[in-house]
Parts: sequence; structure tokens; C-alpha cells
Amino acid sequence: MIVTVRPYQPTDLGQVLDLWERTGSLPTGPDGLSVDQAIDLMASEQAMTVLAEADGRVIGMALGLVTGVVGWLYRLVALPDEVPVPETVERLLDDLEPRFAERRARKIVTVVAQVGPVREYLDGRGYRAAQGGVYLERDLALAVVASSMLAELGGRMIDPGLWTELKGMDQAKEIIERRVILPLAQPELAARHAVAAPRAVVLFGPPGTGKTTFAKGIASRLEWPSIEIQPGELAGEGPERQAKFLATTFDRILELPSAVVFVDEVEDLASIRGEDRKVTPSVANEFLKQIPRFRDVPHHLLVCATNWIGRLDSAFLRPGRFDYVLPVGPPDAEARRAIWQRYIDEITDQAPDVGALVDASELFTPADIEFAARKAAQRAFEREIFDGATTRATTEDFLWAIERTRPTLTREIVETLHEDTLRFARY
Repeated sequence: MIVTVRPYQPTDLGQVLDLWERTGSLPTGPDGLSVDQAIDLMASEQAMTVLAEADGRVIGMALGLVTGVVGWLYRLVALPDEVPVPETVERLLDDLEPRFAERRARKIVTVVAQVGPVREYLDGRGYRAAQGGVYLERDLALAVVASSMLAELGGRMIDPGLWTELKGMDQAKEIIERRVILPLAQPELAARHAVAAPRAVVLFGPPGTGKTTFAKGIASRLEWPSIEIQPGELAGEGPERQAKFLATTFDRILELPSAVVFVDEVEDLASIRGEDRKVTPSVANEFLKQIPRFRDVPHHLLVCATNWIGRLDSAFLRPGRFDYVLPVGPPDAEARRAIWQRYIDEITDQAPDVGALVDASELFTPADIEFAARKAAQRAFEREIFDGATTRATTEDFLWAIERTRPTLTREIVETLHEDTLRFARY
């Protein structure tokens, strides 16, 4: 059987994953690389990946990288089927080792299983165990970035408990968890099922429904830095500098090992009518150019939010740019109960009639409920100062606050969201 060696192509990923599974390299190979780490390494421009084929199927692969004068042979695997492992490994190394030399490497370093045909072949080829040293490794979280660079971008790390603490809005939370977070949080399992991790999503819904909180929650759940870009702030850069400033910002963001980038009020960048935009057309065009870049790098997610999805240019929303278009609607009765309970537990030791609060706040957003809850707490606070009463907030206080809080939503807004969901949602 003839063995041929050729460079790896992205379309070979499925066969490579099958090779790793059959050679015991899932979820982690003898080299210490997990699936997502090995895939990320293969995708880097500096890496050299070659495949061994026989009868049109991949039977082996080698992955290498040169750093200074050292050639790192990260992954070397071969199927022990029709072709003997030594023959496959020999063909792979005959192709890869000259590549190391061309890049001025003077030593090749590798990590392999202590026993097995690959180790036996390497011993015979002149590879030797390092003396006086021990192989050590430490996992480095994707969230570990230079704090100074993150601060310059206006980014920050979100409390890792935020996603868990999000109560109510369970329908939107479940969709985001399943479609967005899980493929990014479990890349090995996603790759096994050929599930493409999302790179860009749109959240839409009325003001105050929690789109910003969900974006931060995604960063919290993934433990990635959160960076916010506001079109209104770009407008302050002046027409001649806006596009260049945006491009430079994205260049720096993509240098980070990971990031959730949140663009609020994206209609200011991509509305149907140009006069509705707060920035020049060159900025809108530059933003459209930047979106595909997120599709080419791992561990970066672009989250755009809009209150008025019907105003966005249809070309902006096409599937080639955004993986999902997700509605974030007002809380239903069950969600309002959960949100109220969160604030009640914090504000009072009384036992308010939560059902009455839920019924009285039908058109309230999560932000409206928080405002009313704080208003009730303020009333109880002032009552103790001026009247000497020592009771904390009661049902009466909460209902009083609800009556004096103007809801963000109207029935017309809710109906429009329903229509927009039928028309635009994609998940």
C-alpha cells in the first residue's frame, strides 16, 4: 500500500478528529494537548501540519512549530492498521524534519507516550530522552491577558458567578446557553459532532430587557474578558478618524487570547437609512469588514444588540455574518416572580405578596422591576429616619413603588417584538 504525505487543509478536520479518536488522542493526547488546543495550533500561521494518506484516507499526521532554534513536534500519531506505524511515521518525519531545518531549527523536541510503536521508532531514529529534566506543564486560562492592554481597551473580567445569578428570563437564557455558550465552552464535544462554534450573534428586544446583562453573562460563563464598543463614542472621534480608530480597536482585540466584544445600539452602525446612523458610512463599512475576522479566530465572540431590529439593513443580518439572531423579550409572569424574589430577599425580611407584585408589574422589564424594588427600599429607609418605624419594606411599599414606576413596555411594543421574532429570529 502506497503512503503519500501532503499538507493539512481545513477540510481535513473531520478525518483528523477521527484519526485522533482511533489513536487514543481524545480528549487529550500523549503530548498533553487537548482537542481544542491542537486544533488552534493547526490553525496558526506558524504551524506545520502534514498528513499521511493511504487509499484516500488519513492514516497519520504530524504537527510542528519552530520557536527560535527549537523545532517542537507537538503531535505525531499513526493508525496501526494496514500500514505499519514505523512506515507511516517515517514518511511524516521525512517530510517534516527538513521543514524544521529550513526554518533554522537546531533541535527537535517532542512528547510521546512512554511505550508504543511511535516511541520505538523515534528511539531508532536517534531521538533520545532528555537527561536531568522532567517534563512539566501548566494550563493557562484563556482569560489570562495583560491587564494593562485590557484596561486600555476599556475591557474587564466579569464576576464568574454572574451567569448563574441571572434569575428569570429563562427562555432567552436557555437559548443562549445551548446555541452560544455550550459550543464555545465545550469545543472538543462540539468538534466531535461537527458543530461550528458561533463567532457573531445579534440580540434584539425592547430597551431594558437585559441584552447587556446577557452579553456580560456570556463573558462570565466563558471566563473571557468583556469589551464594549459604543457607536456613540466612535462619533466623538471625528469623521476622518472614526473608521481608522475602529479598525485599530479590532486589531488590538484580536491580539487577545479571548474576548467577548459587545456592541450596543448597533443600529447606529447598520440602520437601513444612513441618516439614522451616528457615524459616517466609512465606519459602517469598516465594521462590516471586521465581522468576518471573528470567523477566522478562535475564542472570540462578537455580540451585537439592538432595540430596533427592523431598522437594520438586511444585508447586515445575513447568515454569513451572524450565526444567530436571538430575541430577548420581556419577562413573563414566572420570570417576573423570580426577578421580584431576588430583590425581595435582599431588601426585606418581610413576606410580601409576590403574586400581587407579579400581577401589578405586567409590562415591566427587569430594569423596571429593579427600579421599583429600590424605590420601595428607599421608602422604608426614609420612614425609619423620619417616622421612627423599624419595619423593612412591605407589600404596600412595593405596590406603592410599582404604581409610581412608568413601565418601559407597552402592549404595542410587545406585539411588535412578537412580529419581529417571527420575521428575524434565527436560532
